[in-house]
Amino acid sequence: MNQSSKNAAELEKAVPETDATIKETTSELGVIKIHDNVLAALIIHAALGVDGVLRLAGSALVDGLVGIVGSHSRSIEINKNEDGKLTIAVKLVLRFGVSIPEVALAVQRAVIEQVEQSAGITVVGVNVIVQQLEDPDAPAAEGGLELGAMPPIG
Repeated sequence: MNQSSKNAAELEKAVPETDATIKETTSELGVIKIHDNVLAALIIHAALGVDGVLRLAGSALVDGLVGIVGSHSRSIEINKNEDGKLTIAVKLVLRFGVSIPEVALAVQRAVIEQVEQSAGITVVGVNVIVQQLEDPDAPAAEGGLELGAMPPIG
């Protein structure tokens, strides 16, 4: 084993792997770890960049608090199989009036492209769960409820 391999091995031992590490790569210069929060940020950026997606589904308050403490929201699920490939689920709120299948397909493509290009991790599937539709142009009703918001069923 050459000196750079020894240094990389020592560094790998010094940086403990956590359950939140999705990908770990060792080079002669050291260890590179990609945390699931990084992937969540890539997923959020890709999904929100698709026309027709208004926001992630879920409680804005809870998701905001989760973001403050450094974890991704309940609206994103990342599962890694034994081969290191990912299956991703993302829960979304779409704009009322869009073609749901077209927007969902665009989200799947955008998420796969973003994660694979940025993190170098193969994505085998992206499950898009449309939990709500909202009409951002609808006037707000008394009590602060949006007239155009349709609450999730069940």
